[in-house]
Amino acid sequence: MSIIRGIGLLGACALAGPALAQSSSLTLFGHIDLNVTSATAGSTSKIGMDQGGYMLPSRIGMRGTENLGNGNSVGFWLEAPILPNSGGPQGLNWTRRSTISLSNERYGELRLGRDYTAAFWNVSSFSPFGTVGVGGSSNIIKGWPLGMEGATTLSRASNMVAYFLPKKLGGIYGQLNYAREEDLRGADYAGGRLGYQSGPLNVAAAYGRTSMGGGEHYETATLGASYDFRVVKLFANYLRQKIGSDKQHVALAGASVPVGGGHVKLSYSRSTQSGQYEGDDAQQFALGYTYALSKRTVLYTAASFIKNEGNAAFVTGDVAPEGVPGANSKGFQVGISHSF
Repeated sequence: MSIIRGIGLLGACALAGPALAQSSSLTLFGHIDLNVTSATAGSTSKIGMDQGGYMLPSRIGMRGTENLGNGNSVGFWLEAPILPNSGGPQGLNWTRRSTISLSNERYGELRLGRDYTAAFWNVSSFSPFGTVGVGGSSNIIKGWPLGMEGATTLSRASNMVAYFLPKKLGGIYGQLNYAREEDLRGADYAGGRLGYQSGPLNVAAAYGRTSMGGGEHYETATLGASYDFRVVKLFANYLRQKIGSDKQHVALAGASVPVGGGHVKLSYSRSTQSGQYEGDDAQQFALGYTYALSKRTVLYTAASFIKNEGNAAFVTGDVAPEGVPGANSKGFQVGISHSF
């Protein structure tokens, strides 16, 4: 059965369910991640508390599901960023994610609202440090988390309609996304992701295209993989983003090794650019260690070094001083992460 037909059947399946829900759930969840970070950019240094995290950015949210019967369910997800270092709620807006969805065990999920785009998951999932902290894979991605030259869809999009494949497809997973611009340049987006996960192997590819007006488009293409050998888990990902003649290529290789009750993490990534930013390249080296006190609480430390070339001015995360063209950046952090 085609994906398009499967999407159409989701609504019909829901209508065929019983009038009264059989069960429902509501969960309050969150993540608090704080660390002390020391960072430099060129000759300028800065020490501060970073709420951006190492494992995950700090957030609070609510999610719930209602079982409609016959394999159908409705779900919602509201997630907001928070500032645990000051107690501020960042306006308590649900900009991290705000979605409602209709799911069927056989035909998949139809999801509406603000959510992650396809490219985000490859950049985040296939890196030992994820996208945050001094070792985050996003540190040398131009324009992160929005995109290049006024685009806004590299990691998230609003007004999005998304379809997700059902879970029982022998390890195959995927999604299709479409977001309609509402008076915001660089927000009219279409993309998709297809992957395969079986045992220790996980591999996926994604593509996205955003209309920038005037016939110009912002494009992202990503490929990522991981393999867990138990004695070491290997990661690799590649991102290409382009608009007009301007392109950036970012490649990463990394590993996570069980050591002494925790995990040593290391990664190397390189960014190259062409077009008007030709030669503004960069490399990042990162090393870290995590130690789990429980399933929900982790102590960690990490250090990273970014070597900028040309006029590149990438820095090691949120606490770092403003980047200096051609100058290197260093970062070190120690912190604690707790999920609930």
